[in-house]
Amino acid sequence: MENILYQLFSGEYDITPKRDKKQQELYDQIFSETDKIEAAFGEAFLDRLCELEGEREERRNFQYYRSGFLLGARLILEALNQPSI
Repeated sequence: MENILYQLFSGEYDITPKRDKKQQELYDQIFSETDKIEAAFGEAFLDRLCELEGEREERRNFQYYRSGFLLGARLILEALNQPSI
């Protein structure tokens, strides 16, 4: 495993979580279903649906990021305000 501090410093750190077996199975099932949607409603409909889903996912991911950042900041402030033992 490469040093995480070096990866952060060099801009090579990838925050993308790796899919486990179950997640990959779910992705495969979703792609199978989207093929059916495209066949029934057309490519334009599916493209718009995917575009909206992408925007929703991006917004949700930002909310998670913001919440995690705020939690981290609160934890640091809490640690800094603790009296020495």
